[in-house]
Amino acid sequence: MKSTLQNRKAWLLFLLPSLILFIFTVIFPIIRSAYFGFFDWDGVTPMQFVGFSNYKKLFSDLYFRNAFWNNLIYLLINLIGQVGIALILSLLLTKVVRGSNFFKTVYFAPTILSGVAVSQAFQKFYATEPLGVFNAILKGLGLETYITPWLGTAQTALVSVAIIECYKNMGLYLVIIYSGLMAIPPDVIESARMDGAKGFKLFWYIKLPYIREVLAVAIIMAVNGLLKAFDIPFITTNGGPGSSSELLTTYMYKTAFSSTRYGYGSAIAVFIALESILAVCILRKIFTKPEEDTL
Repeated sequence: MKSTLQNRKAWLLFLLPSLILFIFTVIFPIIRSAYFGFFDWDGVTPMQFVGFSNYKKLFSDLYFRNAFWNNLIYLLINLIGQVGIALILSLLLTKVVRGSNFFKTVYFAPTILSGVAVSQAFQKFYATEPLGVFNAILKGLGLETYITPWLGTAQTALVSVAIIECYKNMGLYLVIIYSGLMAIPPDVIESARMDGAKGFKLFWYIKLPYIREVLAVAIIMAVNGLLKAFDIPFITTNGGPGSSSELLTTYMYKTAFSSTRYGYGSAIAVFIALESILAVCILRKIFTKPEEDTL
């Protein structure tokens, strides 16, 4: 019993610096934002208490609703593009005998680049004057009619930004999922193959259950990050053209710092935080095994 208590004290001691940092960088700002959400304030004049008005306004604000739906579309595209493609590439990499480290490095490289660098590069790739890479490929294929300013067209802006986000972060989830696949005992795979499992059946009934928790971590990380995505959408389109690629984070930033409506901007920030927490809780519930619920 004594050793257990000593271990717990050691755990707390090691966790204390991270816990203090988390409280001051995450918990405290959320509480402060929730407090500012009860006021009408431009950052200069005295704050005026308005109660829940800012929070009620969220549900009648058409721009907020548009940003919310854009966020869901952005989330869906990126889940498929990041976690889905990462899963497929991870499965293919497990079959590569030579050169796997090279491919892992190539796929992971964009993850270590800054969002600013990736965004500026893709702005050039999507350009029409001078012709960017994507439009040059279309021209080379004889598809000049499809040449488009991808980031400057309302119909394509959101998807184009989502592709940049996919490229930037897919490598991270590839490494996570690949590590989970490589941790599957080889004798389990061999036994399944001897029993006639191969192809999709081998993946669905053997590999997927083994990497279930790893996949859950990847999805939760992706959802949590995408609900708070800001740098790439802000740099590439700033929510435009119009509000076609406006996300909750970019709308919050412009409301608070461009329109100097800090009270309403704080209310949006609180919504984003609560939305992220709720999404993570739901995903944890979905991926928790029934026997784990009873423990």
